[in-house]
Amino acid sequence: MHDATGAERHFETNGARLGKALATGSGLGGLLILMLLIAAGQRAPLALLAGWAVGTLLAGMALAAVGGPIWLVVHAIGLRRGRYAALVTGLLGLGLFAGAQSGVGMFSLAPIDTRSWLLGLAFKLAQAVAVTLLAAGIGLAMWRIAYRPTP
Repeated sequence: MHDATGAERHFETNGARLGKALATGSGLGGLLILMLLIAAGQRAPLALLAGWAVGTLLAGMALAAVGGPIWLVVHAIGLRRGRYAALVTGLLGLGLFAGAQSGVGMFSLAPIDTRSWLLGLAFKLAQAVAVTLLAAGIGLAMWRIAYRPTP
């Protein structure tokens, strides 16, 4: 089944592990939303608490409704390593972040920003990279909770 180096390890999961991974991913997603709110200048404690709560709920819904079917396909074709979990959730995070931007998308800037378009674009791209990497980290944490190598 696998050699002594573990290069051909096979990973399995179960419902209890999946539930724990989803709860962890939802909580970490809420923290990501909280960090974005703080970066945007929000300082009111009640607003930050509400942002974390709503972010946790929406992250859980996104993970279950969008990430779940994608991960089922990835799992079914045998791509069960952490790198695939990081890739799937990183791309999901990037897609949600780009879709949540105001205007047409990530590359649209407010009219006031036209003189500093490149600076605004660089800032948005840096934000997108940061969100993608953090979402990939969330996926890796979820994978670590959900999967165990089979003996």
